[in-house]
Amino acid sequence: MEIVICDDDPNQRDSIRVCLEITATENSFTEFELGSDALDHLKRNSADLIFLDMGLPDLDGLEVLRKLRSYTDAPVIVVSGNDTTESVTKALTIGADDYITKPFVPIELMARVEAVTRRATGRAVERTTFSLNGLLLDFDRKQAIVDGEKVDLNLTEWDVLKALLSESGVVVEYPALKMQAWGSTDVSDAAVHMAIRRLRQKLRHDSGDGESDDLIRSHRGIGYSING
Repeated sequence: MEIVICDDDPNQRDSIRVCLEITATENSFTEFELGSDALDHLKRNSADLIFLDMGLPDLDGLEVLRKLRSYTDAPVIVVSGNDTTESVTKALTIGADDYITKPFVPIELMARVEAVTRRATGRAVERTTFSLNGLLLDFDRKQAIVDGEKVDLNLTEWDVLKALLSESGVVVEYPALKMQAWGSTDVSDAAVHMAIRRLRQKLRHDSGDGESDDLIRSHRGIGYSING
């Protein structure tokens, strides 16, 4: 895998690299201290996985993440010393695929990497496009259009949509949704609710009568389904 690590702490970069070097996967690492340098690199080069620190010396980590999402859908794992709910929520909302706090246990980091890369490369998509009321989803190109405007979705959000659209109109229960979208039933209900809330906000369609239509319907205590 082509892995980019953006962190101004060389010891932290070493820790991440050593954790991944002991796996059987052949990895190539590119490291940066500054967010601006990482952004310049990723504009010209692809990556299979990105580690991003929030406390960079030149740019706010959230701003780096926001800019990254304008031209790459590579999995991003935020590694930060800030474990507040607000910080985690902001990073996941902007487009991070996972968030791990410092100091981390190597086995935890490796498990997170396995989870996000499995979601990024694992399952084939049977349904490649979906269109409804001003919304167009193209799973092959990872493009979402709402009322003529492009909307950026992260890989987790695409996986949630795949799971819900696998049987349109059918309620996908929580355990099935977790397994299909996250690859594990150990994911918290809060993480599921947060992903659904982000999708609703991003994919909300203006019906033209002053009302907004939600694509995703909640079934309290059971799961979710697609409207339409």
